[in-house]
Amino acid sequence: MTYFGSHKYVAQHWKKLARWSAKSFISWSLMLFTINGSFIAFLPPEDSARLKSHIHYLWFHPWLLVLLILLIACLAVLYNWPLTRAEYKDKNTDIRVIIECCDILAQHGLKVIHVVDTFDAELGRIITPRSLHGAFLRMCQQEHFDVDAAIDGALEGVKPAATIKSLPGRKVRYALGTLCPVNLNEEHFCMAAFTHLQTNGSIAITKDEYIACLKQLWHNLANPRIREEVVNVAVMGNRFVDLPAEFSTEQKIDLMIQTFFAAAREKACCRTLRICIHPDNVTDIDFGNYPVIIEHLAKRPII
Repeated sequence: MTYFGSHKYVAQHWKKLARWSAKSFISWSLMLFTINGSFIAFLPPEDSARLKSHIHYLWFHPWLLVLLILLIACLAVLYNWPLTRAEYKDKNTDIRVIIECCDILAQHGLKVIHVVDTFDAELGRIITPRSLHGAFLRMCQQEHFDVDAAIDGALEGVKPAATIKSLPGRKVRYALGTLCPVNLNEEHFCMAAFTHLQTNGSIAITKDEYIACLKQLWHNLANPRIREEVVNVAVMGNRFVDLPAEFSTEQKIDLMIQTFFAAAREKACCRTLRICIHPDNVTDIDFGNYPVIIEHLAKRPII
């Protein structure tokens, strides 16, 4: 999947924005017409006559009418423009959490790429090109970067969880939450083992494993050799992962935030956590209320 900014979200969903703006335009125009009619009907005769003269002046000067229509149209578009960013700053720790529709691969700071627990780098047969993992591997290919060698070097000395010869691709599994730092063109990436690769090529993770993986992820990111001031993560497990359908995008974000603040109470892994949202999921997120939600989640224990 490709990760877009808010302008790309609007470009992708321009029909929806146009439809909502048209509804607002018609509604406000009718309301303006009704209010003028009410004033004419109920104002004293002198004031009513004065208002009528202003309306007649407007009708006989089309450029003013066009200007009014454009003004209402612009206000309708601005009113319906989607909110695609929320930010919260903890007063006690100065830790910031940002949730926004953005391209994670274009952000500054450490970029966490969630991958299968074998750290496979084979596009097509194992890794779908539409995933974030696939987008990262395509970037490596374009730069002629030997990602397999980088993975082998980063995992040297890391204890494997299991070796399963029936797995496609790499045969060695690592514990969920294991990190594999990779530097590409002076940009810092960190591949994180997030899902189990199955022998049939599918990937899966349970909700309990999801929570445990997040806890381990924040713990590992606090390692001084990896730690950075800004960490960028995508919403883990939104596509291509065998999770219950009722496990919504908001629930996943909430768990990411809860586990992040729980880990930060022991040792913060960064000063700014940016959670990047795919444009398909923007309408699932109540960005306007999320600063309050984050404040609540920061103090709420993980169930």
